[in-house]
Amino acid sequence: MSTSTSLSTRFAEIDERRLLLLVTFVPLVAFFVVVWAIPILYALGMSLFSDPTGASVFVGLENYTAILATPAFLTFLWNSVVYAVSTTVFSLLLGLALALVVNQQIKGGNVLRTMMIFPYLLPTLVVIFIWQFLFDPNLGVINQWLLGFGVIEEPIAFFSTLEWAMPAVAITSVWKFGSFAFFILLARLQAIDPNLYERARVEGASSWQSFRDITIPHLRGAILIILLVRGIWMFNKFDIIYLATRGGPLDATTTLPIRVYELAFNEVNFGGATALAGIMFFLLAGVAVVYFKLFNPEEEVAA
Repeated sequence: MSTSTSLSTRFAEIDERRLLLLVTFVPLVAFFVVVWAIPILYALGMSLFSDPTGASVFVGLENYTAILATPAFLTFLWNSVVYAVSTTVFSLLLGLALALVVNQQIKGGNVLRTMMIFPYLLPTLVVIFIWQFLFDPNLGVINQWLLGFGVIEEPIAFFSTLEWAMPAVAITSVWKFGSFAFFILLARLQAIDPNLYERARVEGASSWQSFRDITIPHLRGAILIILLVRGIWMFNKFDIIYLATRGGPLDATTTLPIRVYELAFNEVNFGGATALAGIMFFLLAGVAVVYFKLFNPEEEVAA
């Protein structure tokens, strides 16, 4: 009797586990399929046709070969890489510097922490208006400072010149998105045991040695996550560049997302646009695979 009762109890536990797995797993898979898989497969399917909106003709990989054969493709790719790398690295450096300052419990640290969230909360259009005014060649504060200190001899139209358009867009982006790295790094800094620094100080370690041997190892996982996530976001960034420069002047700030928009809505080439979006997807997927192979972020986060 006891044996049958034990078996029935085990079967009941197994059924409960299966039911729990069914209730939690099926909605997740359904959400994944609807939100992620179907749109990606649909877009990749569109890229195989010459005109998916009209008399669609299956052309296979011709859209991909046409995009890759375009001489300007490497320019757009280079612009995307420069923009993504520069904004990600400088956002990380800015966030790290400010996080280290605030973590020292200095006077006004709470005010600085509060102020850091404001640029991130501002609509992108407002951010563009602010920096267009700051960079304005006639009224802009930055030009006035540079002229006053003798750095330049005449005002610069930052968003309208070939040499300065990309740096101006990058500075605007760093100002807006630097708080992302700041709050992640600050939270990680505050989780470090202060006794580690005290021991290092007792043993005669300098501030640089404590930073190198204690701070950086504890921040490594957070830094790697910031580099991956923010790098992907900035590589795909469209709004801040389009509102600031429309990709100009002379394609100086035309990145791959801007080019996708131009193909789709200016040239009405939806096959080419989706093919270029597919190329971006495969590029970023390849980068993500290499990243996870090299750095193993799961262990970094767990540590």
